[in-house]
Amino acid sequence: MSGDVTVYWRPGCPYCARLFGDLDRLGLPIRKVNIWEEPGAAARVRAVAGGNETVPTVVVGEAAMVNPRAIDVVEAVRRDAPRLLGDVDPARLNRAAVGPWWSGLPVTVAATVAWIMLAASNPTTTYHFAPLVVAAAWPAGRRLRAARALPRAAALAATVGGVLMAVAATVVLRARGALAGPALFGLSTVSEALASAVVGGLIGAALALIGRRP
Repeated sequence: MSGDVTVYWRPGCPYCARLFGDLDRLGLPIRKVNIWEEPGAAARVRAVAGGNETVPTVVVGEAAMVNPRAIDVVEAVRRDAPRLLGDVDPARLNRAAVGPWWSGLPVTVAATVAWIMLAASNPTTTYHFAPLVVAAAWPAGRRLRAARALPRAAALAATVGGVLMAVAATVVLRARGALAGPALFGLSTVSEALASAVVGGLIGAALALIGRRP
């Protein structure tokens, strides 16, 4: 029906299952159409998916989206069928817009592990920008996943998390004697690493807030 959120899917599709889970957590009412069972459904999907039977394909009013994120569906509903959002918790929508708190954490952990391994194997080499990268990775990664500016609270939380990861790595490397290389600006290697982490946090926060309206 016009104005409904129609999700075309098929059994065994992990992307469909993920989208269903996200939309269910949002409380958004949807109509599911199995393209293997409903006559004409596969043809409708092919018509909007470049001739492919790519699912999930979501139709809201006149808008069709192929393999969208939950927040993309919500934005289409806001535009074309706002009445469907009447019972949806606004806080849930905000969380969906920026993704879970841990988005950005995997790349931060990867950067931290890489720095620790490199420094441990080459203790007299200073990786000047490693703490900066570690600290910036969490807020920047979360911003990248959200594909939009983060709310200030989310940006702050990710920034603090990134800086703490960089500080923790500095403490570990210091304890292992792996910060024995030269430092810049006459600082100790520990002071340089901590200063670099703070700068990285500021850069990450700025990236996370890019595009945010005052």
